[in-house]
Amino acid sequence: MPAQGNVSNLRPVRSKDEARKRGTIGGKKSGEIRRAKKNLQQIAKTILESQVHDDKAKNFLHAFGLDEQDQNYQALMIAKLLNKALKETDVNAIRTLATLAGVDGGILSLAEDTSVETIDAYQSIYIPNNGRDTFEPLYLTPQPGPQTAFMCSSADIVIYGGAAGGGKTFALLLEGLRHKDIAGFSGVVFRKNYTQITASGGLWDAANKIYGQVQGAKPKKTPKLHWFFSPSGARIHFAHLERDEDLQGWQGSEICYLAFDELTHFSRHQFLYMLSRNRSTCGIRPYVRATCNPDSDSWVADFISWWINQDTGYPIYERSGVIRYMCVLNDTIYWGNNPHELAKEHGVNVEECKSVTFIASKLTDNRVLMAKDPSYMANLKALAEIDKERLLYGNWKIRPAAGMYFKTENFTFVDAVPKNIVAYARSWDLAATEPTPLNPDPDATAGVLMGLLDDGRVIVLDVKRKQIKANDARNLLRNMAAIDQGKYKFVQITIPQDPGQAGKAQAQSLVSMLAGYSVEIVSPTGSKEVRATPFASQVQAGNVLILKGEWNDMYLSELESFPESKHDDMVDASSDAFNKLMNSRSWGGLTS
Repeated sequence: MPAQGNVSNLRPVRSKDEARKRGTIGGKKSGEIRRAKKNLQQIAKTILESQVHDDKAKNFLHAFGLDEQDQNYQALMIAKLLNKALKETDVNAIRTLATLAGVDGGILSLAEDTSVETIDAYQSIYIPNNGRDTFEPLYLTPQPGPQTAFMCSSADIVIYGGAAGGGKTFALLLEGLRHKDIAGFSGVVFRKNYTQITASGGLWDAANKIYGQVQGAKPKKTPKLHWFFSPSGARIHFAHLERDEDLQGWQGSEICYLAFDELTHFSRHQFLYMLSRNRSTCGIRPYVRATCNPDSDSWVADFISWWINQDTGYPIYERSGVIRYMCVLNDTIYWGNNPHELAKEHGVNVEECKSVTFIASKLTDNRVLMAKDPSYMANLKALAEIDKERLLYGNWKIRPAAGMYFKTENFTFVDAVPKNIVAYARSWDLAATEPTPLNPDPDATAGVLMGLLDDGRVIVLDVKRKQIKANDARNLLRNMAAIDQGKYKFVQITIPQDPGQAGKAQAQSLVSMLAGYSVEIVSPTGSKEVRATPFASQVQAGNVLILKGEWNDMYLSELESFPESKHDDMVDASSDAFNKLMNSRSWGGLTS
C-alpha cells in the first residue's frame, strides 16, 4: 500500500485549469532546483579556482613544482590524490588521476623512484596490484607479487627467476611495451639459439599472444624477427647469441631495452659485452632485464650470490628486490651498497656504477598458471630430486651427486616377466677396448633391455656389459638381437651415433649388420645428467621394476654412484631405452 500522507495529492486531475495550475507550480519548483544547483556549481568552481593561502598547503604544492600563481584548491586536490597514489599505492586515487589526465584505457605504472610513467592503452586502465585488489586476468598486466615488483623496479639491471612457472618470460615481454610510443625506442630480447625463439610455444609465439593485443603493433619477419609499433616506429627485436663469435654482429649497436631470456644459457663474456651496447639516444635511460632458472655451475649463481643463502641455496626473500651497485674494471665486478662510495673506492664515475637487483619467483606466485593448469605443480613434484630442487624450490646450490638420481630402494624387484608388457626396447652404449695393463678398467659396451607395461610403468629385463674389442662388440649386438627376438617377438633396438664422420659410418655399419630387425640410430644431445633425468624421475616415483638376475648388483652399483662413478655405460643405455619406449607410447607405436 502507498504510504499515508497528503492523500489529496493522490487525487486525479479533473480539469484543464487544474492541470495548468499544477504544471506551473511544478515548473517553478524545477527552475528553482536548477538555479540552486547552478549556483552551487558556480560556488564550487569559484572555490576550486581561488588561490591557496594556507602556508602549509602552499609548501605542499610547491614541492610538486607548482608556482604561486597555479596554487589553487583544484591543484591542491590533485596533488593530494597524487600523494596518496604514490605513498600508499592507492588504486582508486590513481584511477581518478588517470581519468582526469585523459588516459582512460591506459596503464599507469609506479616505479620505486615514485615516478609515474604511462605505458599506454591495452584493454583498460591498470595499476600494478598492491595486494589489496582482486587480480583480473583479463587485463594485459603483471600479476601481483614478484611479477609486478620486476616491472616496478628502478634498477638498471633486474634479474628475475629462481624457479619454474613464475611467469618470467611474460614479464620480460610485457616490459618491452613500456616505451612503445617513444620514437627511436628499440629493444632486443635474446635467447641462446634461434630454435628457442621460433619453436612452437617458444619466445616468438609468446610475443604474439601479448603484442597481438596491442593496437598499432605489427609482427615483422624481415629482415629479422621483430615487432613494429606505429605510429612511433618503436621496435622490439628477437635474436640469438649462441657463440661468443656472434657478438661481432652487434658492434656499433644501440639497444635501449636489453633483455635476456634464460640468462644462465649465456656466457659471462656475452652478458658484459652486450652491456656496452646498452645505450640510447631516444630519451629513455637504457636498462637491462633478464630471467633465469637456477644453475649452480653458471656464472649467474656467483653474480647474484648476495641474494642467495649460500648454505641452503634458496633465495633470501628479505633481499628480493633490494638494490645494490656494481662496476666493472678489467673484467672484474666490484659491488657496493652506495654508488658514490663504490665510484670513489675504485676511481670511476658514478655513472659507471650500475644498480642491480634480483627478484625471486616461484610457481605459487603465478596464480594464472596455477588456475589454468593445476597439474603443473604435480609435474614439478614428479621430477628427479635434483631438478625438483632447482625448478620447484629455486635451489641455486644443488649439484648432481651419487644417490641423487638412483637408489636401490626405489626399484621394485620381481621374480618373473610380467604378462602385461606392450613394448620392448634394447639400447646400446658402445665401446671397443679390452682391459690392458695400462688401462685395466676401460669403458664397456653395455646393452639394456626394457619393457613398457600397459599401466605406464617400465621394467628392466636384462643388462649386458662387456669390456671387449670392436669385432666382439659387433658379435654381441647380433647375438642379443637374435635372442631378444626369439624370446620377446618384437624388440626395438637403438644404437648411438658419435659425432663426426667416423661415428656416422660405424652406426650405419651396425644397422646394415642388423638388417631384419627394428633398429634406430640415436644422436645423444645434452649432458648425461639431462639424458638420465626422465628415467630417474620414474625410478624415484616407484614406477620402475627390475627382473631379478645375476646382473642386478653390477647394474645397481653403477646407477647409485651416478654421476660421480668412473663409468656410466649402463646409465646411458638405460636412458636411451627408456626414452625409446616413451616415444613409442607417444606415437602410438606399441607392439607386443
